[in-house]
Amino acid sequence: MPAVLEPVSVVIPMYNGAKYIQRVLDRVLSQRYTGRIEVIVVDDGSTDRSADLVRPYVDSERVKLLEQTNQGAASATNNGIRAAGNSIICLVDSDVLLYPDWLARVMEEFQDPVVGAVQGYYKTPASISIWGRAMGYDIEKRYDDIRDKYVTQVCTGNTAYRQKALQEVGLFDEDFTYGYDNDMSYRLVRAGYRLVFRKDALCDHYWKETLASYLKQQYHSAYGRMQLISRYPDKKGGDSVSGLRMILQVPATLAALILIISGAILFWSGKTAILLYGGVLLGLLVIIDRFLFSIGVFRKQHDPTAFLIPLVHLIRNIVWCWALAAWSLQTRRKRA
Repeated sequence: MPAVLEPVSVVIPMYNGAKYIQRVLDRVLSQRYTGRIEVIVVDDGSTDRSADLVRPYVDSERVKLLEQTNQGAASATNNGIRAAGNSIICLVDSDVLLYPDWLARVMEEFQDPVVGAVQGYYKTPASISIWGRAMGYDIEKRYDDIRDKYVTQVCTGNTAYRQKALQEVGLFDEDFTYGYDNDMSYRLVRAGYRLVFRKDALCDHYWKETLASYLKQQYHSAYGRMQLISRYPDKKGGDSVSGLRMILQVPATLAALILIISGAILFWSGKTAILLYGGVLLGLLVIIDRFLFSIGVFRKQHDPTAFLIPLVHLIRNIVWCWALAAWSLQTRRKRA
């Protein structure tokens, strides 16, 4: 099936992306796609040399650089979309390296006028840190578990959107720090568009290098998830990427923590320790679930790093609980 060779705009929102941005641009500009490619980099108030590293590419007349004060990824993305001149807009993160045929493959899907967005597949580079690999393997496994071509959620890191669809439902909601791509996905589906997942449209994603940076990201991600659920109550069970098995880790971990803390207090006061034991048991069930998940990862990756996932996810779940508490407190304050 031949690709639709219409001109394409590639928007790259960037904040402190100096480490990878030139490689990102090189990969975009070397796509095996004969249609015209316009590239728009939106610098969201970076404090490193990101913008300076992009400037030499602007001379090619294929690349534009927009600069703004730091307003967040959704704002940078929207400004790039507004500046785009083509009917298909690809959103690529500043730490994502596309494979040569990525664009040609996602463009094939737009021959169907009902398709509103097409996402590719994140691969995990072997060269990144063990923490980065643990994070990457997690998302790879969740993508591997997707069996259907049509999905209910796509993320902005390596996804092409139909410009008409974006304009019809409105651009990305800038009230979301995280989760604005989920929100867009849900709106597109409600408007009657289909979202496609192309597993053969590959890219390398250079994940956070340290556990601390990952946990910080996950705090904001969990906070954004609560915003999503408050707006879309029917998404409490998750979506194609973050399914019920993942979502249930939060209440299970929270219940385990409450039981352990309550049980410990009662135990030292000379009362029953059944709550303590119940909390430990529930916590062990969460860890066992993550261990079984990591076995599936190891079978594919053949990397012992996979067995870090239970530890990483246990800590992540606690951070998610913290974000849930913060969101609940903030919501109550707004209502007061």
